[in-house]
Amino acid sequence: MKAVQPVIKAEPEPETDVEVAPLSQPLSASEFLQQAEQSQGTEQQLELLQAARANLQQGQVDQALAIHQVLQQQADSSVMQQNLLPWFEALLAKGQHQDIQQFIQQFPLSRFNLADQQLYLQKQAQYWIERQEPNKAVGVYLQLLQLVPTDQASQLALWQQLGLLTPQQLQKLLQSNDKAAQGWASLLQIHQRLLGDQLALQTELQNWQSSYSNLPALAQLPAEIQQLSQVQGYNPQTIAVLLPFNSNFRQHAEAIQQGLLAASVNHPAKLVFLDSTQSPALIKQQMQEQQADFVIGPLLKDQVDGLANDPDWTLPTLFLNSRTEQIAPSEQKYYFALSVEDEARQMAQLFQHKGYKQPVLMAGRNPLSQRMVAQFSRDWQQITGKAPETYWVTDMASMESTIKQLLETDASEQRIKEIERLSGQDVRAETHSRQDIDAIYLLADPAQTRLLKPFIDVSVAPAAISLPIYASSRSHQKSAELTDRRDLLNLTFTEMPWMLNQQQQQALREQYNTLFPQQDETLQRLFAMGYDAFQLVFKLKQQQQFPALPHSGLTGELRLATDGQIQRQLTLGQYSKTSLNTLGQP
Repeated sequence: MKAVQPVIKAEPEPETDVEVAPLSQPLSASEFLQQAEQSQGTEQQLELLQAARANLQQGQVDQALAIHQVLQQQADSSVMQQNLLPWFEALLAKGQHQDIQQFIQQFPLSRFNLADQQLYLQKQAQYWIERQEPNKAVGVYLQLLQLVPTDQASQLALWQQLGLLTPQQLQKLLQSNDKAAQGWASLLQIHQRLLGDQLALQTELQNWQSSYSNLPALAQLPAEIQQLSQVQGYNPQTIAVLLPFNSNFRQHAEAIQQGLLAASVNHPAKLVFLDSTQSPALIKQQMQEQQADFVIGPLLKDQVDGLANDPDWTLPTLFLNSRTEQIAPSEQKYYFALSVEDEARQMAQLFQHKGYKQPVLMAGRNPLSQRMVAQFSRDWQQITGKAPETYWVTDMASMESTIKQLLETDASEQRIKEIERLSGQDVRAETHSRQDIDAIYLLADPAQTRLLKPFIDVSVAPAAISLPIYASSRSHQKSAELTDRRDLLNLTFTEMPWMLNQQQQQALREQYNTLFPQQDETLQRLFAMGYDAFQLVFKLKQQQQFPALPHSGLTGELRLATDGQIQRQLTLGQYSKTSLNTLGQP
């Protein structure tokens, strides 16, 4: 009997009313504008706001800004409030700093929607960071932490910006009426003062916690801050110092040696001086025999590059020159140089702080001045989006024509002559210098500066406001401070504290002048470099973990960058009628 196969009937598909809609693309700016034309009142204003946002997403910044400005003038208050954050974003995209800063001043945080306030503050803080204005970034992060007190990303960002403040700015925070600002500034100051002394640091941190209970507990702060109290610094027993004693740079080597010895008085670390002109193999052998556990030097560029690129060079080392781009950063390799680029970078930041819009550079054609012009121009380009005007003085014969060209007084003189020719009589008129320049940065040696500074002063038209003139340490000559005050009146320049009359270094300076009365100024600066190099050894590890930590040295305020390069913040000096005054740091 044949088996009967069961018949399986297919179930009918269930009916459904669901209709699958195709994925829609977001509307374009023009489509939002078309919808706005069909709307009225608040609905129309919201459509325009959407159109502005779409414009910005599509890179049409000018169109977005035009809509935002119209809305801010004509929209309902609720739409105006919604308009603020996207308007600020459009201003950031446009990059017009004057408009951005005017917006920040015009619209306090209370004008923003509560939902927009945190993002607005984050964007504003990032703007100030990019502008290299840490004091303003700090103020914004303090506001942000009022909204989100335990946000660790904001805490860490605030901590990093606090560390970039000058001593004067930090002191101002400590003296403010804002308890939170006081607390954060106090926490930074404790770490700056006691980092490396774990017992004292722990005690001070406990006292800090009691005094500032309004701030998050230490255990709630980012791990990077918590771990600072555990940082162990270098504590070498024997430091090998590599300097070119048997070379044409012997005097330079001996000046650095004198600074190292002066700094090491009453310190248990032993200094061993080796000639860096020897072969690397012989140097390594001598260091091994001396059981060196840290190295300072070499000084000369080729020797630095050779040892920094040596894969067998494993001892922690503070090289006395800059790191080149060809040398990869390394955890135990540090670089300390009296870099002219530091001065140019600092001057660009000072001009920004002063609010200058149109500075002009006047420089001699020599390698150092060219390096400083290049550095200042890079920084000014980043700050303002445009390169500064630069004029080169090739020789003293061209000085007069260069200054007239810079100030455009030659054009004024030509106009007066033309009027006289046309009228047939003498015209009593003063020449006029251009009015758009707000500062001059003079990059010249002392002899050039003594000629250029007074010539610029007399070339500026009498009716014009006196132009502030700035210079670098290359213009300052300590031995001529008394004789050149009249010619250099009001000249402001960057200089290492050691070369100025700093009260805190007075005793050391008097001892130095007694021991080395005839030492020229180049060697005086190298003495200061050696002195600072020794003291830096015992702070480098802490600075590596805590870039905010400065060392107040003879050569300036010294901080360690992430690439291992020591960066200097110099002191400002200014000539008055009766003295050379120290202005501190900007």
